[in-house]
Amino acid sequence: MRHVIPLNYGWKYSESFCEAFLEKDFADEGFEEVDLPHTNKELPYNCFDEADYQFVSCYRKHFEVPAHCRGKRILADFEGVMCYAEVYVNGHLVGEHKGGYTPFSFDITDWVELGADNVLAVKVDSTERPDIPPFGYVVDYLTYGGIYREVSLRIVSPVYIENAFINPTRVLEPTKGLSAKVFLRNPLRQSGNVEIGIVLKDGDT
Repeated sequence: MRHVIPLNYGWKYSESFCEAFLEKDFADEGFEEVDLPHTNKELPYNCFDEADYQFVSCYRKHFEVPAHCRGKRILADFEGVMCYAEVYVNGHLVGEHKGGYTPFSFDITDWVELGADNVLAVKVDSTERPDIPPFGYVVDYLTYGGIYREVSLRIVSPVYIENAFINPTRVLEPTKGLSAKVFLRNPLRQSGNVEIGIVLKDGDT
């Protein structure tokens, strides 16, 4: 079974950035406290200057994972960061993501201290970068910056379902059908049998 821990409240935010902000022991008491979704800069509706929000900022979140989660995998799920993100856990770089419109996840198990204070730090680059869509050509609208969608921790078994695709079949026939494609992750390459169960709910669901 998986367990999801929302991380949307109580973030520390700075409109400026320096590498020290990414360290676990950095004193972030002076940062602004914000909740997600968040924009790096609030602008009036009639603003036309993209320079107002195109800068590098930093978000920090203190969190704790219970000790009884030992043996599980811990993933950090980001629903959207505009437009480039570097993610650090307790000062360790766990991954980067380019693109503000797609969600992404990182396995942070190896860097989390169970039953203790941990720090998730995110360097957010909201500048216009030609290697990241929608930039690289003509853009006739303002974009935005920041962690503008939700963030959560996902606690899963050592072997877990990464994704599942359910497609309807025979949709024009009296007897309908479904096809299922399930993708598993086994980071530790454990050997053994895994059983997957799919429950079809009643026709009103």
